[in-house]
Parts: sequence; structure tokens; C-alpha cells
Amino acid sequence: MQFIKTHWFGLLVSVVVFLFLCVFALVLAAPHQDEQKRGFVPCTEKMAEELHDCDRRNMCVLGSVVKNTFCNIKVIGEGVKLWITGRQPAPWSNYLFVPDVKRPSAVDDVEPEESLEEYYRNTPDIAAEMENLKELNQQLENKDNE
Repeated sequence: MQFIKTHWFGLLVSVVVFLFLCVFALVLAAPHQDEQKRGFVPCTEKMAEELHDCDRRNMCVLGSVVKNTFCNIKVIGEGVKLWITGRQPAPWSNYLFVPDVKRPSAVDDVEPEESLEEYYRNTPDIAAEMENLKELNQQLENKDNE
């Protein structure tokens, strides 16, 4: 008991860090793209939108990451709740799954090879096109800085 009285703060911080690392590992292992929007996908999409709107403001970015962490914890808690009530076979079934991802050719009726061939026909000199885009980008940046 004396050990706990002496080291209670270190033990508390260690437990919090351990739980955070567990959440981090679960989120890292889970898919983040799914057509059915299961698991951490809604959290990831919401964070991506918020980060895009932050426009590189540090506190906004930090706030978005913290909100995303709590959203991920909520998803994990929901999985445990569904498992306890018997609505899913395991606590991780709602976020560790085989993702349902749309194939690139399913975006439109054109096969990817056909669209690439059409692009190459319409853009004979890709390197010159890239240089042109870089120059236009530089002009925009110079105009923005003025």
C-alpha cells in the first residue's frame, strides 16, 4: 500500500499512456476507407474535413486530432457495448473488418486503361505540361504573397 501512496501519479500517467497506445494500435490496424462507412471511417472523414478547414492553424489542428481521438474511443466503446448485448460476435467486430472498397473503374463506366490512353492522346508532352503547371503555381504563389 505504501508503494501506491508513493507512486500514485506515475501509475495513473502510465495507465493513461497505456490506454492511449492501445487505442492508437487499434486505430492503426483498422481500415479507414469503406463504402459502408463502418468503424473509424466517419471519424477519419470528419477529421480530414476539419483539418482542411483549419488552414494550418496549430490550435485548430490540435483540436481536430483530440476530437478524432475521442471519436475513436467512442467507436471502441460502442463495439464493447454491442458485444456485451450480444449484437456482434466480438468487441472489435465493428472496427476491425474487411473493408468494402469501390474499385477505381466503378467510379465511371470507362475502364482505367481507356481513360489513360485518352489522357496520353490529349496530352502528348506530359513533362511540358508539368512545367507549365509549376510555373502557373509559382505565379499564383507570388500573386498571393503580394
